[in-house]
Amino acid sequence: MGPEDVTLSRRRAELRGREAVARWRIQSAVWGGRLFAALFAVVSIFPIVYSGVSQWRSAGILLVLALALLALTEWLRRGSRIAAVLLFAAVIAAKLRSLVYAHEPWSYGAVWIVILLAATANGVWGAFALAAARHEARRLASPAAVP
Repeated sequence: MGPEDVTLSRRRAELRGREAVARWRIQSAVWGGRLFAALFAVVSIFPIVYSGVSQWRSAGILLVLALALLALTEWLRRGSRIAAVLLFAAVIAAKLRSLVYAHEPWSYGAVWIVILLAATANGVWGAFALAAARHEARRLASPAAVP
């Protein structure tokens, strides 16, 4: 076993570690996205129960959004960078919508927003790190990678 083999083995081990950390980051975003979808699903009941007239259309829209968020989390679980960015953008868009259209203060739902923003930002970081680690692993697997 030559020094090139040891170096290559260490680089592969480092890549496996980077992939594991990236997958952990992605997993935190997946669970954050599922929490976000669950919040939409629970809120979808409000137009039916708390208004004078049942608003099935509003409830349906909220349920479709919840299902779309669940689909994004599944896509993200597989390492999609696009899904990670879309999920992060959805959290930001939801907060901006509540600020602009509902005229809610910044502090309304602050704990949820901080948790969701942190989880989804972690997922974006993880998705891009996983893509970089996979790219490096493919480069190392080619015969030209041996120094």
